[in-house]
Amino acid sequence: MRTHLGVRTPDSSLRRPLPADLDALTGSRDRVVDVIRLSSLVVVIAGHSLMLTVSAADDGLHLGNLLADVPVMQGATWLLQILPLFFFAGAAAATYGLQSHPSSSTGHWLLARAQRLLRPVFWYLLAVVAALLVAVGVGFSSAADVIAHLGVQLLWFLGAYLLVLAVVPMLQRISTSRQLLAAIGACWGATALIDVLRLAVGVPSVGVLSFLTVWTVPAILGVGYAKRLVSSAQAVVGALVFLAVDIGLVVVGPYEVSLVTVPGQQLSNMNPPSLLLAGHTIVLCAAAIALRGPLSALVNRPRIWWWVVLGTRGAMTLYLWHLPVLGFIIGAGELAGLGRDQTHPAACVAIVATQTVLLLALMVPVVALLSGRENDPLPWWDAPLCREAGPMRDRAVLVGLLVVGIATLMMARTGLADDGLRWAAVAVAGAIVSRAIALPRRV
Repeated sequence: MRTHLGVRTPDSSLRRPLPADLDALTGSRDRVVDVIRLSSLVVVIAGHSLMLTVSAADDGLHLGNLLADVPVMQGATWLLQILPLFFFAGAAAATYGLQSHPSSSTGHWLLARAQRLLRPVFWYLLAVVAALLVAVGVGFSSAADVIAHLGVQLLWFLGAYLLVLAVVPMLQRISTSRQLLAAIGACWGATALIDVLRLAVGVPSVGVLSFLTVWTVPAILGVGYAKRLVSSAQAVVGALVFLAVDIGLVVVGPYEVSLVTVPGQQLSNMNPPSLLLAGHTIVLCAAAIALRGPLSALVNRPRIWWWVVLGTRGAMTLYLWHLPVLGFIIGAGELAGLGRDQTHPAACVAIVATQTVLLLALMVPVVALLSGRENDPLPWWDAPLCREAGPMRDRAVLVGLLVVGIATLMMARTGLADDGLRWAAVAVAGAIVSRAIALPRRV
């Protein structure tokens, strides 16, 4: 999308496009997909800020979660947990791409997507590792522990997203509403079976499979959205049915209300993803399909579309860097005596709300400054892919990227320490091997 962000003027210079310029240049795009993708990230970022609590003690900083301190607020996660919509939008966008340029080389297609997806991650990890080494070097052990875990915690999303993208080409076989419903039912049913095995039978290790079964659900609905297989009326009915199912799972089942992990929980709905979260993704994505008309009318306004285009250009930068920026804001607040551990509830609410607004405002210049790392090609990583790859070569690329996805998930769960470092090495090795296999052969 980089070529759409500069408009040539009569003197041959490039200027930032005006809203009318972008409106004309991107008239054929499904703008609803882009606004859903960006909105989901913005809400997730705001949610992280609203939930995070920090307290300072003699032994260092202690991170907490407002949802653990005020359990009644856990119901708000049914509105704030909208990351599944990113998977939904990603699958819809991938479907449009596959419809325009059909490809039987799944591995090379996935690597083309991973080139853009992982490019900003390389720079981000370099910054995290550098900060971790500095903290260790100066003896700030508590800060080093926070960086080692919180610095890579959000990368679980990239691992899960890679695994789901690998399934998207197979999902293109869905061509009818009945097939779509069957695919959703298969994933929801498989997740139910996994939960029975890990919660009732006592086989917790199978829970890792739900990362694929749950996060494939929004991808299926994204494919259905792109192929117009679900009407607005059907989407409304589906959303209401699964909302009722989800409420029933909380009332009579073992599931807790919060759709994000909260300290002290007996059962997390996120790690691993639960049947409740699977149902929640259906509700969200069905609602998005039902609201397609109003969303389209909103984003067709040139000025709103201008912000959406610029935001989606730096979407991964926005996601990756919001926690470091939030950490800076909270740290500055602590130094100014405006910590989040205020005893007066009104003062705490005011500080958290102000810092959340400040975070969203600061992410605008941060994305403007760092999104170049997301859009500028890397010399070796972004080299052209081999166009004459045989089936075996393509499968090898696919396997390598699946290894990257799984290893990234495991690294995010454990942090950059002990086993986490080994998983990080596996992820990097998988990316390098996949890229090397896909290099064009020299004649």
